[in-house]
Amino acid sequence: MQKADLGSGSILLLLGASVCYKSLSLGLGPLGSPGPGFLPFLAGLCLTFLSLGILLFAVVKIMPASPAAKFWPSSRKMKVVSLVFLSLVAYNLLWTKLGFTISTFLFIGFLFRIVGARRWWVTIVGAGLSSLLAYLLFQTFLKSQLPIGFIGF
Repeated sequence: MQKADLGSGSILLLLGASVCYKSLSLGLGPLGSPGPGFLPFLAGLCLTFLSLGILLFAVVKIMPASPAAKFWPSSRKMKVVSLVFLSLVAYNLLWTKLGFTISTFLFIGFLFRIVGARRWWVTIVGAGLSSLLAYLLFQTFLKSQLPIGFIGF
């Protein structure tokens, strides 16, 4: 048995089962009109089944043994992960001040340029299309209330 997979699978199984249990107290509601506990219940159910797969692979040893991998990734990968995390925090903080469209354009542009290392024209076009499609999806089709920001769009 692989001890790391056995431990993480067990913890994730307990977490998934506890999410399912607590979401039942929120109420699942009927299928046509789901209640507030419906989505957490589905997420907990998915986590439970995935952790059962991890436990099965750990016990039966179906997965081939991989060569010894380093625990910490390279410093370049950690820099990218840190930049993505910080950009998510900045996106969250600037969302209400700049509005959905502008903050989404800047966030996606940052991801294209810094993380994806794309050219400037790909960054601008990709960020523009992404923010436009997100606006159309959430504002026009789903009728969501998105922050407008100080500019007015």
